[in-house]
Amino acid sequence: MKKRIAGIILLILGAVPFLLPLVLGLYRMQIERWTMWDWLVLYSFIYWPSYLLGLLLLAAGIFLLCRRKK
Repeated sequence: MKKRIAGIILLILGAVPFLLPLVLGLYRMQIERWTMWDWLVLYSFIYWPSYLLGLLLLAAGIFLLCRRKK
């Protein structure tokens, strides 16, 4: 049970780096003259390590959930 909860938490934490740029982009579009594409390119260029961390967390979460079923 603990490993399943840990796997789900890792999946959620792994999805955050991919959802955060969208949320922040919507915010920037409201207060400044940004387009979503411009914001995503800038964010991805500067914070690309966050995507790697997100992928690692997603992989760890999937690994824990798949290992639990066997």
